[in-house]
Amino acid sequence: MGGMVGALALAVPAGAQVSSAPTAASAAAKKYTDCMALARSNPEKAIGIAAAWERSGGEEGARHCSAVALLNNGAYAEAARRLESLAATSRRPGKRLKAELLAQAGQAWLIAGRTTEALSAQTRALALAGPRIELLLDRAITHASIGEYWEAIDDLSQAVDQDSKRVDALVFRATAWRKLKNLDLAQDDIARAVELAPGNVDALLERGNILSLRRDTSAAAADWGRVIALDAKSPAADAARDNLAKQDTPARK
Repeated sequence: MGGMVGALALAVPAGAQVSSAPTAASAAAKKYTDCMALARSNPEKAIGIAAAWERSGGEEGARHCSAVALLNNGAYAEAARRLESLAATSRRPGKRLKAELLAQAGQAWLIAGRTTEALSAQTRALALAGPRIELLLDRAITHASIGEYWEAIDDLSQAVDQDSKRVDALVFRATAWRKLKNLDLAQDDIARAVELAPGNVDALLERGNILSLRRDTSAAAADWGRVIALDAKSPAADAARDNLAKQDTPARK
């Protein structure tokens, strides 16, 4: 998101004096940066500031800040609509910015539980920017959220083909293979992920899941216990504790 500061900062009017351009551009960029920081720390306040800024000519920078503030304030669907609108109407050159806005819209739609809209936004982002890994991962997560595991694997395989060391893509694909009950391919992916990142709690959690389905309960419990030992407050640790409880193995604290 930080890369959008320069792209969304207000342009200097064509007739402005050259000497004033750096000051105007710097002021606009600072206003955008400050607004985005507030959108994260105090989104409710940022919504009002962004609205006032837009009324006074803030244009795209103000609109983007407003959308992000709404997203962080829990208005996910409205944030997604505004991000899509900004992507459609932006006058900034190039496709990458529009793709980033659509990617953010897709994430907002997914959080809102609107998977059809999320997939639409993510597919349009990929059409604009090409098969960028982060965009592929986003769409794969959306596909997986509604049980479309083969479609998720297609996206994840493209990501892994581009970067065979992307641990997150390997973990996600292992999970998708597990959901499809193909434990051999799941095991292959998770073994690569753990080899690349032995302390990655998501990889260890998933390896434990796969080992459990293979009836290797002691090895599964060892992986889940290590997840808790490595990062006790993580979502992966919460899942590991649940798994251990179901297995009647004492949970690690």
